Amino acid sequence: MKKTENKCDLHFLHVGKTGGTAIKSALSDYLVLSRYSLLLHSHETSIKDIPENSKFMFFLRDPISRFVSGFYSRKRKGQPRYFYDWRPDEKEAFELFQTPNDLANALAGGALQDAALKAMRSITHLRKYKHWYVTLDYFESRLADVFYIGFQETMDSDFPKLKVLLELPDSLQLPNDDVGAHRNPQNLDKSLSPKAVAALTDWYAEDYVFFSRCKDLKTSNNGRG
Repeated sequence: MKKTENKCDLHFLHVGKTGGTAIKSALSDYLVLSRYSLLLHSHETSIKDIPENSKFMFFLRDPISRFVSGFYSRKRKGQPRYFYDWRPDEKEAFELFQTPNDLANALAGGALQDAALKAMRSITHLRKYKHWYVTLDYFESRLADVFYIGFQETMDSDFPKLKVLLELPDSLQLPNDDVGAHRNPQNLDKSLSPKAVAALTDWYAEDYVFFSRCKDLKTSNNGRG
């Protein structure tokens, strides 16, 4: 494992819309720990960018839940915590599709299916998990480097476990406001039709295989979860 100033490097991969902003905010004052030097990465860093024999950790989220969150995050251009303007393809997508359900229903078929396919590939936060894990075989080859796997759905129990592993103070808490945690407002229409759910389940089929594998690793404690 690579060492920095006699400490082992520990990389946090920021998988979009899985609670990573809140985690990085909480960890930002604890980059140098007793055993580790924490390296908090951006969305663009994948497992293949982490040197072999260096430890890494990440959080995931159910792919359809993540789709809904990612759609609205980009629709509001990351505001109010950030501001990242739409790229031309994103602008086109949000002019056509007002809700996640609109986009997912179009993905299932019909006159707007081609536009929906383009939107799914263009809207940043809708990218598939393969952007981070590369291939399932590659991920399996790096299991020895996995330090911790957590899940957005169980953040309230997973983050305290991570604090124990990192020997962080018990008083350390995640941001609990929408801006600090980079959460969507609660009043958004997050409903999905059965047709939309079926289309998204098919679109994210590989993501669900990876998600399930990581759940198994957490259960078996290989992912330290």
